[in-house]
Amino acid sequence: MGFDGGEFASGAARAVALHVALFAIASVLLSLAHGVTSMIDEPGRASSALSGAFSVSMLVMIYAVPISLLALLIGVCPAYMVGRWMVRIPAFRNHLLAWCAFGIVFCGAVSFAVAHILHVDQLTPLPAFVIAGFVSGAAAIPLAWARTASLALRKDRGLKPLRWFRRRSDGAVSVGTESPGSAPHSDR
Repeated sequence: MGFDGGEFASGAARAVALHVALFAIASVLLSLAHGVTSMIDEPGRASSALSGAFSVSMLVMIYAVPISLLALLIGVCPAYMVGRWMVRIPAFRNHLLAWCAFGIVFCGAVSFAVAHILHVDQLTPLPAFVIAGFVSGAAAIPLAWARTASLALRKDRGLKPLRWFRRRSDGAVSVGTESPGSAPHSDR
């Protein structure tokens, strides 16, 4: 379960990209929910409520990207130490559990710091965004590790990486695995 610097950097980049993508989806959904509740409270202002919801999600993402990059810089050393600590443990499941724990602890600390710095109180929708950031980060870390580790392990065995979306011979795109009776797809 050893790794090199390139694999570590690839996993870190995947974690940040996945976190930002998940957080963007969550912030849009939260903003839309807030806009819909505003429309229910004030039915005559539907367009301003939805445009305000979009503006809030964009504002949140303007802050989320630099905070995520700063968290990446802070989290590189502890993540590297966890990875080195786990090198001699062969079970994939144990690594996944360790990265889940790391994601929860690290993202909890980052979320707590962000909430403290931004003076999050109960009168704004901001606590929901902080929680969404925590959940998306805590999920992104083990998912990114699992994808990076599975690609590295396949490469170590001399296998080509599995594509997430496979092209069928008729040009259509299929997602997922083969059916039990079908022949396996070749990785081209």
